[in-house]
Amino acid sequence: MAKIKLVDTTLRDGQQCLWATRMPRSMMLPVADRMDSIGFHAIELMGSVHFDACVRYLRENPWERIRKMKARMPRTPFQGFLRSACVLGFDLQPLDINKLWVEQLVNNGVERIVGFDGLHDFDNIAEALVHAKRCGARTVAWLIFSDSPVHTDALYVEKAKEIIERTDVDEILVQDTSGVLTPERAATLIPALRATIGKRPLGLHSHGLVGLPQRTYLEAAKHGVDMLYTCIAPIADGNAPPSLQQTIRNLRHAGHEVEVDEALIDEVSDHFTEAALLDDFPLGSPQDFDLAQFDHQMPGGALSNIVSQLDQAGMLDSVPEVLEECGRVREELGWPIQVTPFAQFIAVQATLNVIHGERYAVVPNEIKKYALGYFGKLLAPVDANVLDRVVERGSSEIALEPPAREPIIPQLRERYPNIGDDELILRYSFPQELLDPALQEVGQPLPKSAASKPLIKLVRELAFKRKSSRVSVTYGGMSIDVTRK
Repeated sequence: MAKIKLVDTTLRDGQQCLWATRMPRSMMLPVADRMDSIGFHAIELMGSVHFDACVRYLRENPWERIRKMKARMPRTPFQGFLRSACVLGFDLQPLDINKLWVEQLVNNGVERIVGFDGLHDFDNIAEALVHAKRCGARTVAWLIFSDSPVHTDALYVEKAKEIIERTDVDEILVQDTSGVLTPERAATLIPALRATIGKRPLGLHSHGLVGLPQRTYLEAAKHGVDMLYTCIAPIADGNAPPSLQQTIRNLRHAGHEVEVDEALIDEVSDHFTEAALLDDFPLGSPQDFDLAQFDHQMPGGALSNIVSQLDQAGMLDSVPEVLEECGRVREELGWPIQVTPFAQFIAVQATLNVIHGERYAVVPNEIKKYALGYFGKLLAPVDANVLDRVVERGSSEIALEPPAREPIIPQLRERYPNIGDDELILRYSFPQELLDPALQEVGQPLPKSAASKPLIKLVRELAFKRKSSRVSVTYGGMSIDVTRK
């Protein structure tokens, strides 16, 4: 049997799917050294959405998060992201700002750069991935899995060949954002890719939305996958990637070799369990099989956002109808993969269709841009009738031909002559009123768990003294009541 390497995405994808990307740096730092010693092949720390959450909600400097975590985790490579040519937004950006983005990720401690494009239009990432290799990074190409008439094994083989020929990428990864890769499909897809990419490592990253990843991981390991992506429970399962602990047990039971420190995993798991309970974050749990997921294929973050927004609008009962409409819209738009930003675009259009009672009565700018090729070449055409409605009812200010993306760095350096490149990228991406508090880290909310360890230790010691049957502690705005049975 094979030796399987593990990539940890607890701090990136796990908390993104389950905690809306709201985990602050102060919750990560106490276990950073232990995570660094577990034995991971790599650790994912930050994606583009995490930069946004740091600035918009947590009032943290996102670059400082990378630097401080790298100081605590010097041994394990960090993995960062090149999301199409978008940098920190949804629209495609000029090549020079994408190259600067890669440079600054590497300069701040990111050793591995993952490039992906939701349309598999590699014109959007090829040059920046090549630049990442020039900067000294190891490069990884995501092939984002989708279940559709378009996304065949032959397509993935063709795209793997293309990205290798164009960028000489170091690793290939199948990214199953919607959790719909079945064991049966893995049994054909993984061998096809294995035969195509030669000795390059092949990874698989799935999610628990349909309850499939543990079985799919075992099948993939059987057919030549080299590494699997997991999260440390309780920031695992459900919308998130599968549990590291369960994955290890399954792999070893099947005869595969896994080299990690399970005692340290338990310590990190305990830390995040306590943090979740103290800070009112949900605990991940395995999902049952949900066949409807194969129709809409909404990823975890987008799915939870749909439910939350409909709930706030008093339309929680409309969730099934909106999700059904998501599947219909996706088919009409030529089967785009449900990954950022297309999952968000489809969710908004589907919601508008349901609210207005007339399909495509209101067309967001992003849908019109997508249909006109602003985000890249489409793998399949938009339904002709839908395209007519989208073009007619979308904003008249959107040109029928996407504009050229001219270099932007010279203008930015002229506009901001006295700042470094880290801040330059942030100034380009965020409004000043949001960015200034984050850069100064003013008013950063401190989670209850940040100061919880001595308190938890005290409660435990008091609760188990012989003469105490009940302990009640009030600490700031938090109360803990422990009764000994």
